[in-house]
Amino acid sequence: MIKVEKIIIPSASLGKSSPMPDIKNISYIHAGYEVTDRIEEDEKTYIGKGMISTMLPYTIQDQYNREKKNKAYSACVLENEYLRAVFIPELGGRLWSLYDKEKCCDLLYVNPVFQPANLGLRNAWFSGGVEFNVGIKGHNPLSCSPLWARIDKYEGGDILRLYEFERIRGVVYSINAYLPENSPVLYIKCIIENRDRQEKSMYWWSNIAVPETKGTRIIVPTDTSFLCLYNYDHYVVDKASIPIHDGIDVTYPDNISASKDFFYKIPKDSYKWIASANKYGNGLLHCSTRELKGRKLFVWGQGQGGRHWNEWLSEENSSYIEIQAGLASTQLEHIPMKGQSTWEWTEAYTALSCNASDIHSDYGKAISTIENYMLDRVGDPDKLTIPDLNALISSEIVYRGSEWGALEEEIRGEKISRYFDFERTFAPESSMWFDLAEKGRFPEPDITCEPESYVVGSFWEEKLEKLKEVNWYSLLHLGVVKYASGDFDGAKRAFEGSLELKPSPWAYRNLSMLYRNEFSDCEKAREYILKAFGLKKDSPYLCKEVAIQLTEDGGDEIWLEIFESLPNELKSIGRLRLYKAIALINLGRYREATEIVNKDFIMSDIKEGELSISSLWFRLYRRIYAEENGVDFSESDHDLIRLADSKYPLPKSLDFRMHD
Repeated sequence: MIKVEKIIIPSASLGKSSPMPDIKNISYIHAGYEVTDRIEEDEKTYIGKGMISTMLPYTIQDQYNREKKNKAYSACVLENEYLRAVFIPELGGRLWSLYDKEKCCDLLYVNPVFQPANLGLRNAWFSGGVEFNVGIKGHNPLSCSPLWARIDKYEGGDILRLYEFERIRGVVYSINAYLPENSPVLYIKCIIENRDRQEKSMYWWSNIAVPETKGTRIIVPTDTSFLCLYNYDHYVVDKASIPIHDGIDVTYPDNISASKDFFYKIPKDSYKWIASANKYGNGLLHCSTRELKGRKLFVWGQGQGGRHWNEWLSEENSSYIEIQAGLASTQLEHIPMKGQSTWEWTEAYTALSCNASDIHSDYGKAISTIENYMLDRVGDPDKLTIPDLNALISSEIVYRGSEWGALEEEIRGEKISRYFDFERTFAPESSMWFDLAEKGRFPEPDITCEPESYVVGSFWEEKLEKLKEVNWYSLLHLGVVKYASGDFDGAKRAFEGSLELKPSPWAYRNLSMLYRNEFSDCEKAREYILKAFGLKKDSPYLCKEVAIQLTEDGGDEIWLEIFESLPNELKSIGRLRLYKAIALINLGRYREATEIVNKDFIMSDIKEGELSISSLWFRLYRRIYAEENGVDFSESDHDLIRLADSKYPLPKSLDFRMHD
């Protein structure tokens, strides 16, 4: 049975999307990698392949807050006598919870709140449940966006179908959930459709959050793992043995000190599964058909920073880990997907309940215990499938996603999915693109109006270039399309042409980003970002980029003057206050900086892996300690640093360090 009901979740506001296109601003997608000599040649085949250079055409979701209010979400609920599975289409189709009625417990980590934070490809991301990630290394661009949801009713049962068009890879993906009557297993069939003739680089990981409790053990049928660490601006891929690595049993997350990714290398002839078992032998078992060959464990680690991240994403004392399943061996890989092809596989989610002594003894015995349990409860995972149900009774759309799929069908002149129809929703963000595609016309709003959306690709470039009536707004978007295609000089000419017709903050800003991130011209970057800000001084987006530019190129005094001129609403933004503190420290005004950098400082958009707050704390308070003791500060004076850090320890509330 599938029903739609409202569930109430205390939620922070997601806010509006940024009007700024990504012009090499998203550092995550530009991070490099290195592999150690323990990685064999055949294991490197796809590492680093298929990476993207921009998040365009997506906008960035970075205006969320941390003030939570009750919000009602439409939830699609699959339920029988064993399980209750709750999916939320509005939140990227997230499997929010999976409740085991026999054990009276949640099999997944269920976040008690919705709290976006800066961990996603588009910035906003939230923890908990099962997230389905498609197309691009990282969290799904649609993690905090709605998916289409349809309930198909058959004589033999109901299927929930969640689906969307992913705009970067140009594919349709779907999550098809089936919970048979009298079954303790939830089946999810995932499908990726590339109806284009072009080969695409493809990616998929199902990220499964489970509770992290004392004595929880992660069991996978292998004794070898890739180990992925993040080292400032790049990833390091190494190997680790399982269960013992560096003298530690790493099958127990509470033994792991810092954040790590273990990508398990499961033998080709082994079943593909992963299990999380608490100290009593109970937990979650996930298995799949062989297409989903990768398995992973992510831990925040037991350090103060890792513990804080758990709570930052939820509430005090919250704690979770992730077990994951993917198409590749690691998440630094994209797999070639041929044109006009479809990939599909089936996953199974069920309760684990084994004898604790068998689970928490010899690792080989734990593997065989769970594998026998799986074969008895689920059957041969290679034969998993959602049955072909006969006699469709009804098909009802119960939640509407975007109309980008409908627009794609409009410009291709053909369907983009065998299974799903995409309808017009007449959303403001896509209406002007339908007008351009169908009628060859384009709007010209006031220069202060924030752009709502972007497109990429040769179709749109040609349409914009052939407009009979060119205006500042069409040239602005032409520049964005050209930038996304790698034509930086063409983008520059289009933005300059837009400014000639009508100066706008958006064209000035985009030129600034080109000069800063692609042409390495700091002087021009500063000139244009200040011109952009001068045309729209109430924009938090422009303020942030002004602050970054000025605190990096010696313009600290200018930034402090600008900050003091801002309205209180902008002055309260944590990121802008951080840059004020940086400017004060750069100028040696340490005591003033302590009014910002203290245990009560909050910056909502701190990024996963970002060390700005902790680095600023140490930079500031070590100098204050030196002043207090009448000595000059030196980075090489290790005794002074030790004494300063002892007197002024980094508060947990500011600790976002993930690594040793």
